[in-house]
Amino acid sequence: MMQNPRKAAKPCKGASLSQAEVQAAFFARMGGRQQFQGLFEHLPGVCFFAKDAAGRFVAANALCLARMGFQREAEVIGKTDADVHPERVAREIREDDLRVMQTGQPLIDRVEALFIRSQAKDWYATTKLPIFDRAGKVIGVMGFVRPFRSGEMKQAGLVRLETVVAYIQKHHGTKIEIPRLAKLAHVSSRQLHRLFQAAFGMSTQVFIVRTRVQAASDELLLTELPISEIALKHGFCDQSAFSRAFSEHTGETPLQFRRRHRRGGE
Repeated sequence: MMQNPRKAAKPCKGASLSQAEVQAAFFARMGGRQQFQGLFEHLPGVCFFAKDAAGRFVAANALCLARMGFQREAEVIGKTDADVHPERVAREIREDDLRVMQTGQPLIDRVEALFIRSQAKDWYATTKLPIFDRAGKVIGVMGFVRPFRSGEMKQAGLVRLETVVAYIQKHHGTKIEIPRLAKLAHVSSRQLHRLFQAAFGMSTQVFIVRTRVQAASDELLLTELPISEIALKHGFCDQSAFSRAFSEHTGETPLQFRRRHRRGGE
């Protein structure tokens, strides 16, 4: 009796393994997934980071290091955002991280208009995901900040704000009137306020002040200009108003910010 060829055929090597087993075997041969981290060094404009549950950095790519003022990854390992950012900024970052870790839900492509130190002002999207151990317990958070391309504006419903934000960034050192911004967006001042709240979680006026503070931060770090001169250059009526706004948005005075970062760079 002829043997059924389907029964007689020997399975191909590895055919008996499940998909999960194939994946696990491959990563075991790699010695873990860490090699994939190298990809982030070659993604243009992408700042990658990973932190443990306590908020300590355990990984960061070269661009992320540069943004934080470091040259080697070893310099940032074990540090927290409180070590590299102003108090209020660090607190906001930590709140986001905790929300992602506590809910287990990722934060995907939150759009922000940022001033990046010594680089052009531009739009960025932040993504954060929880990190799980083998038992499924959340042990940290990983994420990246990437350039938000102009072609994505329409998809995100931000086309009306693109011109407005560009105007604010270009003219932040001068008096900016809300009605003029609303006219640029072809909406009323109230509608513009709602658009900014939906996109950035803040009013138009607060966005203007935050833009000025971010721009002034570059001057504090990269120049020797007096704080009073920086205040006037970036749209504040005097040094006192600048110091109040800067403290409100960063948790530090301009002088504290300058001294702390200068010490860190020594």
